[in-house]
Amino acid sequence: MATEVFISGSNARAKIRNPWGVLGLSVITLGIYTMFWWYFINREMRDLGRARGVTGLGDNPGLSTAAYVLGGFTLYIATVWTIVTTTQRVQAAQRVTGQEELSGWLALVVWLLTLGLGGPVFTQHQLNKAWSREPVAPPALPGGPPSGDSDLDRLAKLRELREAGALTDEEFDAEKARILPPATATPTPPQPENPQAGPSSG
Repeated sequence: MATEVFISGSNARAKIRNPWGVLGLSVITLGIYTMFWWYFINREMRDLGRARGVTGLGDNPGLSTAAYVLGGFTLYIATVWTIVTTTQRVQAAQRVTGQEELSGWLALVVWLLTLGLGGPVFTQHQLNKAWSREPVAPPALPGGPPSGDSDLDRLAKLRELREAGALTDEEFDAEKARILPPATATPTPPQPENPQAGPSSG
């Protein structure tokens, strides 16, 4: 379960996630969840930077995600780069929100000793501290308005991931089909009968 919070000074939102849930979902989905999670946390930190008018919190979550997912094509140099820069953003987020900064050396040890498995757990745990003082967003009411805006947001994020190269066209189409409702055929109204030109002659 995750708790949604408002980022003060904006309409943007962030999520306080269960760190172990991040690991569990990553394992269950064979790493697919991790790709989306990496995008979301970088987008949340970008929104925090925009709301507070500060730098150092990133401006292109799609590029960070592409570096994380496709790092193998660069001998994992891009993956290491985005892990380092994302950790620095978490430190910046903690500074901006008045929290004690995480230790970069401790983050390095966690990522290395756990072969990367503990990195997301540690990162989310530290990021939760930054969001802990933000106002909690009210839960959606049952039977409330349809989530059309949120669906549009998700589609926009998927497009960003595809444009960054983190999603193939096939993966994008599959996720898009899960978001959009299936099209229903519109019944054709019956056509009125053509009136006779005139009375039939005997």
